[in-house]
Amino acid sequence: MPFLGLFVLVSLSLYIMEKEQFKQELSSMEIRLTDMEEKIDSINTKLTQVVDAILGNPLTKSGGFIQEIEILKNEVADLKKKQAKYEEFKKKTMWTVGIIIALGAVIQYGVTIYANLVMAKKNQISPPQQIIKNP
Repeated sequence: MPFLGLFVLVSLSLYIMEKEQFKQELSSMEIRLTDMEEKIDSINTKLTQVVDAILGNPLTKSGGFIQEIEILKNEVADLKKKQAKYEEFKKKTMWTVGIIIALGAVIQYGVTIYANLVMAKKNQISPPQQIIKNP
């Protein structure tokens, strides 16, 4: 019988130790769970901030990066339109200057021929000889 008593005593002490160990593990698991919940809340808060920065927040009426990108797209489109208008103006100006220079050259050529004809009449020389003489 003493073995039976010893067995019961050892079994009981093991049961108590296992129960205490179980309580410690349970307590440790609760602490880890609390830490994990705090970390998840922190991650959730940071994720919300990132989403608000990217998409904007309707409560604060901030547009976020997407609205800024849309604004930049519109500004780039406006700049492209302005550049196209400038290029068109530049092209028209160059053509106008070219036409004026060409008209000036034609007028100068006509004036030169007229002057040669007047000089030819003055000197009583036939016009073709004068033109050939003074090219």
